[in-house]
Amino acid sequence: MVGLGLGSSAVTVSAVTDNTTNTYLLAIRRPTPKPAVGTELWYVTNISSASTRVSVTLSGNSSGGLAIAQFAGVSTANSLLATASSAITANSTSHGAAEITSSGTAVSFSRLTASTLGTITGLGSMTAWVSTNALLRTYGQYLINTAPSTVTASYTTSSNAQHASVLAVFSDTVVIVPGGRADPFMLMGMC
Repeated sequence: MVGLGLGSSAVTVSAVTDNTTNTYLLAIRRPTPKPAVGTELWYVTNISSASTRVSVTLSGNSSGGLAIAQFAGVSTANSLLATASSAITANSTSHGAAEITSSGTAVSFSRLTASTLGTITGLGSMTAWVSTNALLRTYGQYLINTAPSTVTASYTTSSNAQHASVLAVFSDTVVIVPGGRADPFMLMGMC
């Protein structure tokens, strides 16, 4: 999984690849609301353990955050089951993606706008897979859901913020192993 949180409304992502020629598929994109912030979740199935570098092709320069995690046990056929997204353009301390009812691995990623975020607290049964400071302003969660249930990827911030969030559910989960780089870093053109 590659979570992307872009800070520019004029920039789009055209491709995500890695050093072993895997081409990632777009699971879901939350169009950039006002103010300029957008969120995307990309994925590839059956990734090689030799994959050590991810490249993102942008249409221009943008600040933002990128987070990478590897999840084991996701089906390589018909893996994407459901998606949802949300965004708020008014300051709030309550955040999350729209509701999905499904079984499988649920993965969310959010991009927030605020001068300071304060503490981020996940709500419900999801586990954080990435959380950053106010500079990169991203937050991601996951949940292994063996039976159909409702997932919302809800969280709170101790300071007011705006957000764009995406949520995707993938099929045939066995076990989840966060791996690789899960720490976000700045995007400038191509990483």
